[in-house]
Amino acid sequence: MPRAIQGRRRATSGGTSTPPMRLSMPGRKKARTDRAAPAYITKAKKARTASATLPRRGAGANEGHGFSDGPGWIMLGPAPVTTASPPWLRRLGLWPACALSLVCTALLAIGAPPEGVPALIWIAFVPTLLVCRHAGLSPRRAAFVGWFGGLGAGLFGFPWIAELLTRFAGFSWPLAVFGLFVFSAYTAIQWGIFGYLVRRVPLCGLRGAVWAAIAWSGVAATIPHLFPFTAVLGLAQAPVWIQLAEFGGTSLVEAEILVVSSLLAEAVVVSDRRLRVRRLAAAFAVFAAVTVYGAARMASVRADEAAARKVRFGVVQPNIPLRWYDGYEKIRRLRAMSAQAQAQGAQVVLWPEAGVYPVILPRDFARDFDDPRRKVLAEHRLPTIFGAPTRAPGDPYGWNTVFNMRADGTVDGRFDKVKLMPFGEYVPIVDPKWAKSKLETLNHNHRGEGPARFEVQPAPAPDRPDPGGPFHVGPLVCYEDIFADFARQTAAQDGGIEAFVNLTIDTWFGDTAEPWEHLALAQFRSVEHRIPMVRAVSAGPSSIVDATGTVTAHLDVTGPTPDDIPPPEVLVGDIALARNTEHEPTVYALGGWVLPHLCQVAVLVVLVSVIRRGRS
Repeated sequence: MPRAIQGRRRATSGGTSTPPMRLSMPGRKKARTDRAAPAYITKAKKARTASATLPRRGAGANEGHGFSDGPGWIMLGPAPVTTASPPWLRRLGLWPACALSLVCTALLAIGAPPEGVPALIWIAFVPTLLVCRHAGLSPRRAAFVGWFGGLGAGLFGFPWIAELLTRFAGFSWPLAVFGLFVFSAYTAIQWGIFGYLVRRVPLCGLRGAVWAAIAWSGVAATIPHLFPFTAVLGLAQAPVWIQLAEFGGTSLVEAEILVVSSLLAEAVVVSDRRLRVRRLAAAFAVFAAVTVYGAARMASVRADEAAARKVRFGVVQPNIPLRWYDGYEKIRRLRAMSAQAQAQGAQVVLWPEAGVYPVILPRDFARDFDDPRRKVLAEHRLPTIFGAPTRAPGDPYGWNTVFNMRADGTVDGRFDKVKLMPFGEYVPIVDPKWAKSKLETLNHNHRGEGPARFEVQPAPAPDRPDPGGPFHVGPLVCYEDIFADFARQTAAQDGGIEAFVNLTIDTWFGDTAEPWEHLALAQFRSVEHRIPMVRAVSAGPSSIVDATGTVTAHLDVTGPTPDDIPPPEVLVGDIALARNTEHEPTVYALGGWVLPHLCQVAVLVVLVSVIRRGRS
């Protein structure tokens, strides 16, 4: 028995042979502490201090995996170690962590349309949260790992950008791939900041899950993007999981995924069985609540639609390739499909955006042409919403315009596209005259002055001799239907609207996933405002979306080329006029749209608090 323990025993039993105590006096040299202690003493000491030790910031691989389940919301650096990460996770190097982060974006890509598996999106963020929050990385390394995963999100999710650059911009394949890489590297910044935030503020349990959702939404609302995008757009293929968008838009839908993924990631790292069961149960409870609410809400909305007035749209998909200059054939296809739509009982006709109708119209266009070569209502007599380029006398630039033509040929409303594509539809920053003098292929259009509201009087149909009074639609051109803020402004106009109509040309992207991803993003707009959307796409997928975000009817993407031009098609289907956005606005329209901005403020407050505590 060691002498120290023998002496301690004699002292406690009343003996007198207690070794003298060595006191630490000022000026006295400290006793050496680097001498190895006996194994059983070391083990006992570790057991006593395991739950109370605060690791040094960024020291070892075993220190970065802690997280807090205590009362504090904001932690400075690594939290007290209450749960040990698995050894394989603690030993994970930087590049293996990056590879694991790529699994996240691969799952998101597999879950994306057109033939994705949306259920995978519920677990997609687990790998990124594991390595960024629990693998013992420093915040900077966690940011790099997050950015690397986001790079994969761009490369896996937007490969059609390279095809766009080669087919229509004349880029070589190496240059197009480089352009895709630059785009992906920029979009990955959001992922990098997210990785930094979840590591810098390591919370656990439900609070940690909520913080992950806040961090993601706050960063997404801060980083400017070429076009709005959500990583969870694949959920649109299972609309039951996107019904919360009527409260907080895509941010709230992303939050449900991040909360579940965060709880699942924590269930992987906890060593306590009861705690693991609690985390798994919480994740399942969130998933079940979202699913049950979604199913119940969809049933309620569809019951309202079943009892509501119906209007039948005829959506013309001419399947015209880009850079095809046969104007006669273009207008022949539009007219033939419109006549077919009327024969099938359509009450309103919708054509794609400007570029399909082959006539440049004057700004004061107020009535259909008498000239049969340019006439819109040549073979049908239905109200028609169509796109056409317009230009004012003496103006070298035009507008991308939508017209609302009555069945008698008079024009009742015009809308000019507001959200123009940089470099594709307008030249930003510099003088467009100077830019076009340097590069003649550049295009420049005038920007419209705000949303529009069309009043449409449906025509009678054989089975609907009394079509009822007029209804109101909000036109969205091209990719304006993926801008939640612009769709909200369109729905918020005086008098409200009962439906969105979208006129677009997605032929730029060929037979790729982009047209389907565009449709998926548009589906969220219908849920946010609980009104249907009718989409006319030049080469597909033309579609009808109901107020639950479900695609009730669609045509396929054809990907026409000048050497392979498929026949034109028409889609005929009903929409229900069950809701007016002024009389029955959703929670999202009333104020739920501010959710991502509230998350921005929350992220800023937390970061300032963490930085101030770090300095103190």
